[in-house]
Amino acid sequence: MKKSQQEIMFLQRFMTAMMVFLILIAVQTFTIELLDISTWLKVVITLMPVLPLIWAFFIFRVRYRALDEYMKALTGEAFLWMIGLICFSSFVYGMLAMKFDLPQVNLAMVLPIVFGGHGLILQILIWKDHE
Repeated sequence: MKKSQQEIMFLQRFMTAMMVFLILIAVQTFTIELLDISTWLKVVITLMPVLPLIWAFFIFRVRYRALDEYMKALTGEAFLWMIGLICFSSFVYGMLAMKFDLPQVNLAMVLPIVFGGHGLILQILIWKDHE
């Protein structure tokens, strides 16, 4: 299946945003570990990697708006499944945490889990629909 020019541009922009994200994570890590900097500067450096993620979100939004109705519906359903999974699992974990001593969950993992899970669920929905 040949990719359209629009798909290639989306992938290039999205992967560029992800590359900038990874570079900023490395810069963040080394800067905070190796340099003695003020607290406000640590906050700024810690939050820098959020910027390419916001950029990636807007890139994805443009791509989503260009999808046909079929793919929009499947993409929306995949996000609905992912939101449901995250909401119910966090509720269950919270209920258990009220009664049992459970390890803390790093909230920074929610974003990659949602987008990774969304991609996996979308592929399952497409596969199931083509059966």
